[in-house]
Amino acid sequence: MAGVLSELNFARPGFNRENTRYAEKGHWYDGDHVRFRDGTPQNIRGYERRGGVFDGTPRDTVTWVDFDSSRLIGFGTEKKLYLYEGGENYDITPIVSVVTATNGLNTTAGSTRIVVSVTGIGVEDGNYVAFTSQTTTVGGNIFLTTISDSYEVSVIDAASFAVDISVTAAATSASAGGDVTIHRLLPAGPSVSQPGFGWSAGTYGLSTYGTPRTTSNITVEIRQWSMTNWGEDFLANPRGGRIYEWDATGGAETRATLVTASPAQNNQILVTPDSQFAISLGCTNEAGDYDPLLVRWSSQENYNDWTASATNTAGSNPIGTGSKIIGGMHSRQAVMIWTDTATHTMQYVGGPFVFRFRHIGDNTGLIAPHAAAEFNGIPFWMGDTNFFVWQGGAVQTLDCTVRRYIFDDLNWDQRDKIFAGVNSEFNEITWLYPSSDSLECDRYVSYNPLENYWVYGTGKFTTWADTGIFDNVITGGSDSYLYDNEPTGVYTADGGLLSSFIESASFEINSGNQMMMIRRLIPDVSISDPGQVKFTIKTKRYPQASEETVKGPFVIQPGTEKVDFRARGRQANIKIDCSTAGVAWKYGSMRLQIQPDGGR
Repeated sequence: MAGVLSELNFARPGFNRENTRYAEKGHWYDGDHVRFRDGTPQNIRGYERRGGVFDGTPRDTVTWVDFDSSRLIGFGTEKKLYLYEGGENYDITPIVSVVTATNGLNTTAGSTRIVVSVTGIGVEDGNYVAFTSQTTTVGGNIFLTTISDSYEVSVIDAASFAVDISVTAAATSASAGGDVTIHRLLPAGPSVSQPGFGWSAGTYGLSTYGTPRTTSNITVEIRQWSMTNWGEDFLANPRGGRIYEWDATGGAETRATLVTASPAQNNQILVTPDSQFAISLGCTNEAGDYDPLLVRWSSQENYNDWTASATNTAGSNPIGTGSKIIGGMHSRQAVMIWTDTATHTMQYVGGPFVFRFRHIGDNTGLIAPHAAAEFNGIPFWMGDTNFFVWQGGAVQTLDCTVRRYIFDDLNWDQRDKIFAGVNSEFNEITWLYPSSDSLECDRYVSYNPLENYWVYGTGKFTTWADTGIFDNVITGGSDSYLYDNEPTGVYTADGGLLSSFIESASFEINSGNQMMMIRRLIPDVSISDPGQVKFTIKTKRYPQASEETVKGPFVIQPGTEKVDFRARGRQANIKIDCSTAGVAWKYGSMRLQIQPDGGR
């Protein structure tokens, strides 16, 4: 019997991982760097570096255009706050204190290290400082810097610290003449979330600092940022700290400065672009007392006026459900506010109450501060056990075909790093997350609400900003670079290989009552020329059988008419993979020549 040609068109787009490979028969089961369009899989585009290297790992990113039509990117890492403009990354980390020292700089022959003698600056290892007012030679080198330069600190003792510069001192040591002004920058924060133990768990003044215990019962949180533009200017908030502004009129080399009237402690900020309120989530009240469930807002159109009065619209309101606010987001319908257990909305109503608050869902909290994104005016978010959507009325749980796979793969200790973004070109919401064996985001899961499918894959991105200001998605990488994500025509990982594959669940004939003999593949796949993909087929007699027969991989190129082989089993699954840099491919309607076979 010659057998008949059977189409390999699987029933549902996306990956289906809620059950075993055999139980998911007729679907796609696994893959990497693929998406579906019109129900069929194809590989995603690649990425390219934008600008140079910077210090730290990005935790939030915002894009906007100033009044001169310059396209800007603001982003914050655990070490610094940055502005990207015109191909350059500018350090705009705010200054938190200033000390002047007389004859305060020293070095030694052949050294690149400058020793700074000063008291009262309060720096710690890993902090950064900037210098001004120094015009003399130190060790044969001119150590004249601008306020835009910064240096990492190594503490020597209570009265001195050292910084390293890029130039080696001359043969004679020298002390600096004249005064030097030392600007202490906003201190760096943790890059890894972990339990705090023993002495100095957390920063000074936090919970059990200085308490000699085997456990401190606290978690040292990573340095998170929340940021937004205000017209052409830029507001940024390090979690638990103050609000800072960057004024575009000062230029890219101008550092951010303190919004002096803002709350003394803020966990997240956002702006309502239509009504122009700055909002703080989890903050200190007007008396200076911290409330993790308090929402405060500035007076309308004035982010430097936060004290409520009869002549302004500033105000506050506590959220009544949960133990703390995790995050918030402005959507077309309302400001969304999530605690660790519930979802609330905040809608502008004007008048004496300014905003109206509604509790719209229990057990629908947010897993991380940046784990929500808006698609077509609708908020989607990731909770501790499910994905959710709100379209008015009650919060709905999304039917996720990879839910157990994702949550079982998550590094729960680092869940604070989960970041959601939208790729409007492909109608996708993507969540970046750290897998179980990674400290940084190294995986993603994407949902297409229009075609209703889920896929996942590997990556190195930690932040996400949708196309619009730039021609493609802008992502921040765990390798300390910004990236153009999926620019048109790019199918490489910054010039290197971006491999991709898709693998099916099992398929069979006659409900598995008969063995199959598979003899031939008739490929139908679009492949950029020159290029190739590979086809592999695996067969088994039974779902739990340890023995598996693998045939392939067989190379498929443009023009490949057929692939002959012999594979026998009661069930089978196929894999298409591409490991050639720069290749675009799209699955069509593959066919296999299959005939029933004997049972032995």
